[in-house]
Amino acid sequence: MAAESTQALLATELVPSGQLVTFTLDGVEFGLDIDRVQEITHRIDVTPVPGSPSFILGVINLRGLIIPVIDSRVRFHLAPQEPTTKTRIIVMRMASGPTGLQVDSVAEVVRLEDHTVRETPPLVAGIRAEYLAGMVTVGTRLITLIHLEKLLDSAELTRRAEFDDLAVTGTFAGGGEGDEELEEDGRPFVTFRLGAESFGIALHEVEEIVELPPVTKVPDAPDYVLGVICLRDQVMPLVDLSEILSIQQAGAERKRDMVVLLSFGTARIGVVVDEIQEILRVQDGQMLPPPQTLSEAEREHLEGILLLPGRMVSLINVLKIITGDDQEKIAAMGQGLGLADTRVQETTPSLELVVFRLGPESYGLRLHEVREIIMVGQITPVPRAPHFVDGVLNLRGEVMPVVDLRTRFGLERVEATSISRILITSIGGVYTGLVVDAVDEVRPVDLHRFGPPPAVTAVGANRYIEKVARLDNGMIFLLELQQLLTDAETEQLQGLQGRRNRTGEP
Repeated sequence: MAAESTQALLATELVPSGQLVTFTLDGVEFGLDIDRVQEITHRIDVTPVPGSPSFILGVINLRGLIIPVIDSRVRFHLAPQEPTTKTRIIVMRMASGPTGLQVDSVAEVVRLEDHTVRETPPLVAGIRAEYLAGMVTVGTRLITLIHLEKLLDSAELTRRAEFDDLAVTGTFAGGGEGDEELEEDGRPFVTFRLGAESFGIALHEVEEIVELPPVTKVPDAPDYVLGVICLRDQVMPLVDLSEILSIQQAGAERKRDMVVLLSFGTARIGVVVDEIQEILRVQDGQMLPPPQTLSEAEREHLEGILLLPGRMVSLINVLKIITGDDQEKIAAMGQGLGLADTRVQETTPSLELVVFRLGPESYGLRLHEVREIIMVGQITPVPRAPHFVDGVLNLRGEVMPVVDLRTRFGLERVEATSISRILITSIGGVYTGLVVDAVDEVRPVDLHRFGPPPAVTAVGANRYIEKVARLDNGMIFLLELQQLLTDAETEQLQGLQGRRNRTGEP
């Protein structure tokens, strides 16, 4: 009990707001407390700063405020990647001042229900544990928390003055007096796209931002209600703002794949949008009043207009847009539904698995069996090693053997791809890397879905399989990890493990 209380306290300290902004790096999901996020913006021009640390991309000019930007991939020792249309810069509130973090993409805003923090590793994707504060669960997902204070050590923090000097010396137009007010004032808004138009909702009204789940039609609903969705056993109506606001979609069919969840009295509603654009802070002086050409009802729905480079953002109050006659009907759609399912789920034991692929088949290892998951890097061949051993790798000074599971299971050996991964686990007391085609997810599987393995599997790996989980969309073969190697093979691998000495030789 004492340990659980300590973990709960730690979760409260790490995520005091109870909400996370999640982002991805190399396909792995990470989270930051939303109160530490000042705003999220598209990647804008970054000016390099000579002599800065290798992980500093440079500085950006955000409305006159000079902000250093950290390349998260370089800082976390991941393979470099060119920016894409999904690349974002998260502006964080740090003790040294606002600091940008460039990430592969920003996923969602989610609310924590379970504040228990798990230790790191096991799943770190090659990122040093010193930068990680722990892991939390959101539904079936495992989200890794970033330790912001570790991003810059004390020596590196002192260099912040060099970046601040750029504003004083006029490197960028607009720098100078008033920057502190720009940093502190203003309300945060989530901006999104509907068709060709941009809209914003005050962040304090937003509970979560999630990918669009399956939608169930309901009878006698207003025309702008697409149906109901179920999120963690809570049923809520899904509203199409485009229908209410009469927004036309030109050209190809709309791709609506994100949902903004809002509180609606005692219930919640989802608002489907085409694309989440950014989270930004708006000062009162930046907001223009609604145009007088609009009707009184239309002006009431608008908090104001924000003019940004190349686009205009309408800041709206969604709950005021829905008429009083429809409010009760919409709120009733989520009342009393999903409670029975919640009770069943709470009493159904499950097993949490790391799910990976070899060819077309899915396999699983228990989460606690996986120490870490890393990209396939340099593997050094070892003479006279077993045929299924690719060689050894040096993981932060620790030398360990690497087993190709395809070869072990009698499959054709293939070249590693960008999605191939190495699972670091312990077999017979030997830390070993297992090369797999891809890692799909971490998920709980209800125990009642497991059964005995079939007599024959597609890859002839039956003797390594403990159980089979039969799911609605396929099967997962649960591996018996300690059966992968014989006692003699384990002894062979013990001779391949060790640590690097100072000369770099194993």
